Amino acid sequence: MFSLLCLACLVGITVGDKAPNVVFIIADDLGWNDVSYHGSDLKSPVLDKLASEGLRLERHYTQPECSTTRASLLTSRYIVRTGLQADVILNGGGMALPLNETLMSDYLKQLGYSNYLIGKWHQGGNSWKETPLFRGFDYFYGYLGGQIHYFGHYHTKFGGHDFRRNYRDENGDFKEEILKKESGQYLTKLLTDEAIRVVEEHDQSKPMFLYFSVPNVHSPNQSPKGQVDKYLEGLGITEYDRRQLAGNLGGLEESVHNLTKALKKSAMWENTMVVFISDNGGCPEGLMSYGGHSNYPLRSGKTTLFEGALRTPAFVYGPLVDHLKGQESDGTFHVSDWFPTLRSIIQAKTNKTVQIVNEIDGVDQSDMILNNGASVRKEILHQLNLGNQAYRMGDYKIIIGNPGEYDGYKKHLERPEIKIKYDEPEDFLGQIKCTLGLCGTFGDYIIDPTDGAKVRLYNVITDPSETYNLAAKKPELVREMRAKLAKFQEIVMPAQFNGKISAAHHKHSGGIWMPWKDDMEGVEITQKIITKTEL
Repeated sequence: MFSLLCLACLVGITVGDKAPNVVFIIADDLGWNDVSYHGSDLKSPVLDKLASEGLRLERHYTQPECSTTRASLLTSRYIVRTGLQADVILNGGGMALPLNETLMSDYLKQLGYSNYLIGKWHQGGNSWKETPLFRGFDYFYGYLGGQIHYFGHYHTKFGGHDFRRNYRDENGDFKEEILKKESGQYLTKLLTDEAIRVVEEHDQSKPMFLYFSVPNVHSPNQSPKGQVDKYLEGLGITEYDRRQLAGNLGGLEESVHNLTKALKKSAMWENTMVVFISDNGGCPEGLMSYGGHSNYPLRSGKTTLFEGALRTPAFVYGPLVDHLKGQESDGTFHVSDWFPTLRSIIQAKTNKTVQIVNEIDGVDQSDMILNNGASVRKEILHQLNLGNQAYRMGDYKIIIGNPGEYDGYKKHLERPEIKIKYDEPEDFLGQIKCTLGLCGTFGDYIIDPTDGAKVRLYNVITDPSETYNLAAKKPELVREMRAKLAKFQEIVMPAQFNGKISAAHHKHSGGIWMPWKDDMEGVEITQKIITKTEL
């Protein structure tokens, strides 16, 4: 294992330095081929520039959807340990990240950080104890659920207002403001302006952790007037959803640009690391077709167990990685690795650390992040559920059962000039079959001739499009990987599921999504609804 002493030497860190400020930007549903540095038909010059001036993480893996990725990020644990493996957290459904989990924010608080959450929480709101200020954060400005209207600030599926500010006053008492006066204003700009205010007013005697969880580019594809045309100029895109996504992506671009601009003006900048990831892949088709996204050449997208859902755009940027400018890492990195990695970097700079309470699955990848070193991760448990399982070991990924809602081959808005090619010599016979039309084709995709098989095995390094099922050719490897999956059953917690809980509905709280469980005996909660009439 790479030593902290060696790490400090290589990157010029000296023990006794201040802990680094960490700005963690997590985009929502941004597909692999939604950024132009991956060859997209869309424009993302801001993200392109930052990625080119930092370290691109080209094998960064998340969970298939938003709440599960955030849970794995915050706990540093595989999602099966939390019971969130079977469903996504829904407003009023009763699901939440368990309260016995110790989060990244809790650990950073122990290390002296001021923790700010701007944007999407999506880890539960049934009780106050599930909300950010009771889970290690000092300040929250955003929404508790999974999505809200970009201008109306209500949940786009279930209705109900969900935009708020939480903080503690000078006496340490909890305060909540329900933000209604901002109704009609563009959500992304509100969140960005608030993140900038946090940067400008942060007490620099303490390190800062800014968790900026932006709504873009999650549905609905909404943006200010003129933004779609601005970001479509010269592109020639005709597909409606893709055109609307261009405007949504433009909102993300402007947000990241303005926040990083503010950071660079701050005295904190020289000791700041910016991490950018997407919470999962985009939504190109199927039941999630509203997205207009593209993950090309990766297969499928959000909610599935294919690479298009799990492998996301990601990079690290800032003065602490200036020496890696323009480099790419092809090492495997899982979202659960972030806190162990940051913990190691903090320890190298300050000689301070924290004791991990729960067993974690994340690994220390500080050598990769600070030196573009090799990955130390050998495996990933993607999913272990009743209906489907997925596990990565080395270059191979096995999927057992239903891989998801759609296969990702039937519709593509990607790059028709690029053809998927096979790299494995052992697939030569399969290439001949497909050339003869025996496997079926849609557009430029080659359909897996054994599509629908209960067990799928792919070499995701040489076949990132997951076009060839190797299960029948590698039975010993299949047996080995299934045995590994069986071993993981020991850590699986009973799955949570959403229910229809009448008491949780916003109709009982004036049309506002509110915690409905009474579990705060002895704690004073002060709430104020701020409307336009108070201006």
